[in-house]
Amino acid sequence: MSSQSSSTAEQVTGLEKSEVEAANYALLRRLAPVIRHNLAGTLQPIAMVAAMLERRLQKADSDPETLLKNTRDIIALSKEAAASCVDLMSWLAPKESRLVSADTGIAECLDMVMTQLSFRGFSVVDNTGGPSVQIPQSALRNVLTAALISLTDAAALPGKVLLGAGFADGILLLRLELKTLDVPEVARVAEKLPYRRLEWHDVQALAQQESVRLTREENRITLLFEASVSTDPQTLVEMVQA
Repeated sequence: MSSQSSSTAEQVTGLEKSEVEAANYALLRRLAPVIRHNLAGTLQPIAMVAAMLERRLQKADSDPETLLKNTRDIIALSKEAAASCVDLMSWLAPKESRLVSADTGIAECLDMVMTQLSFRGFSVVDNTGGPSVQIPQSALRNVLTAALISLTDAAALPGKVLLGAGFADGILLLRLELKTLDVPEVARVAEKLPYRRLEWHDVQALAQQESVRLTREENRITLLFEASVSTDPQTLVEMVQA
C-alpha cells in the first residue's frame, strides 16, 4: 500500500471514530436529564432519614432503639444508593464484556426513555415477551435507546411505538414500529429537546460500534443482536415449561 493510500485509510478510520464519539456524546446528552434525576432520587431517602435522625438526637428522651433503627436504615439505603449510582455511571463507561438478560436490558432501556417520550406525546408498548436470551448490555443500551429516540425525533406527529422481538439461530431481533396518531388536533407542537435530535446516522454509528445489524423503513426499525440462550437454571425451567 502506498503512503497516500495509507494516509487516506487513516483519515477514513479517524472520521468513523469521530462519528461514533459524536453519536455517543449526543445520546448521553439526551439521557443526561434522566440520569441526573435518577441519581438525585437514589440519594433523597438517605437525606430524609438522616434529617429524622438528627431531630431525634436533639431530644433528650430519644429512644435508643429508634435511633439504632434509623442508623441501620441509613446504612442500608447508602448501600442501595451506591449500587444504583454505579449502575447509572455504567451508562457513561460501560463494561464491554458484560451480558444481561434481554428482558432486563429492554426494561431498563425503556425506563430510561419513557418519561421523556411521554412528555413529547409518545408511548411504548412492549410486546417482546421477555425473551430468555443474553446479549451485551452496552449494545442494547446504546443502540435500542438511540433507535427509540431517533425514531420519535423524526416523527411529525406523536404516536405509539410497538416493540416486538424474536430469537433464532443465535440472533435476537427487535422490531420498533411507530404508529402515529392520525388526528389533526394533536399535531406536535414545537418542543425544546435537552440536546440536538438523534439522526439515523447516529444510530448507524452506534450500531457499527456494537456490531449490531439494523435496517430502517419509514416508521420501522429492525435491530439484530448476537445473543445466547440464558444458562440461568430458573430461566431454563421456565423455557421447558412454556
